[in-house]
Amino acid sequence: MGQILSFKAWMVENNIRQAEVAEVLNISLQSVNMKVNGKKDFTLAQVKKLCEHYRISADIFIPKELQISNRGVS
Repeated sequence: MGQILSFKAWMVENNIRQAEVAEVLNISLQSVNMKVNGKKDFTLAQVKKLCEHYRISADIFIPKELQISNRGVS
């Protein structure tokens, strides 16, 4: 669920509406709403499309607790 909150927060910060995401992905607004609110997952293809369209990193879709930190790595 952390992944969705990060993408959702990014959408708010960048004034991106769910309707716009629905248009980019060519899916219904209801589907986007369910994905953004963590009730369904974005597919890998959808994540790729969003990253390419908005020029964002896929890291935004990875829950913080799963992200690998570079701290302590030599």
